Amino acid sequence: MTVVILINWNGVDDTLACLQSLSRAGGDFRVVVADNGSTDDSVERIEAFLASDEWKASSQHKAEVLPLGTNWGFAVGNNKAIAYARRYEPDNYMLLNNDTEVEPDFLLKLQDYRRAHPDVKVVGPLICYWAERNSIWSCGGRLTFGTRKGYFRDCEVMADRSPLPVTFISGCALLADASLVDGEGRLLTERFFFGEEDYEFAHRMRRAGERMAIVRQSVVYHKVSSSAKRMAGGRLGRDYMYYLGRLIVARLYYSPLQFWVICGLSLPGCFRYFCADGLSARQSLRLVRRLMRDARSKEGISYDDFLQYNQLSE
Repeated sequence: MTVVILINWNGVDDTLACLQSLSRAGGDFRVVVADNGSTDDSVERIEAFLASDEWKASSQHKAEVLPLGTNWGFAVGNNKAIAYARRYEPDNYMLLNNDTEVEPDFLLKLQDYRRAHPDVKVVGPLICYWAERNSIWSCGGRLTFGTRKGYFRDCEVMADRSPLPVTFISGCALLADASLVDGEGRLLTERFFFGEEDYEFAHRMRRAGERMAIVRQSVVYHKVSSSAKRMAGGRLGRDYMYYLGRLIVARLYYSPLQFWVICGLSLPGCFRYFCADGLSARQSLRLVRRLMRDARSKEGISYDDFLQYNQLSE
């Protein structure tokens, strides 16, 4: 049995659409919707939908809302939901963004692959754009020196739908064996309030020798960055946190010398991104220097850091 976990934060319309698609999905699973302290009527509307005749008539799966009371971010929210869901003794946990919709056989395909390949403990579906359903948003990828390379991004869905070995899977839709959860109920690192937890997870799985794969016959559609769009701040702050998270992970998983090389290789890209975000060359250089200091000293990106970095856009 699989527990499917959705994290909701002021995104009730997306969450209800995701639940409606899950109601038509096959496979042995139940759903836990963890609400990250929404300030709208999310909890009430989701609970009402799950108690409605519409859900009961269309779904054979049990589902519930877990109010978390505060905005813990993506990783901690998922971990709290996993810790709660351990009471059901699932074989797998499926992390699924609430701004996705699924094909009816998406989980069946993942479960079938895991049964046939029990040594592959982390799998993911083919993720296509919700608005362009024949265009690929994520097909996993491979870890490279200090970064990752995605496979088939923005390509049309290919005729070859055979499983694809990977070393990176997006946290947008990720199925993990329950044995990968630690004694406290944690699957993801809690270093990052929002973003890069799946990148750290990939490094941790590679270090542990765990195999990963994309099951391309399983398909999910993603509305892309719905949560990020509801957050304060703009692109500059998100770009800064993207690079900072990457560099913190590099410091954790590479030697000191390799970390410095990765920092040097990242400098031109950081500078170009900051300029493209509207900063002058001098401002961009100053921000790059700040980024390098933060990458050396910070252990993660907290909620307070998240709020501070988003002010970079104002």
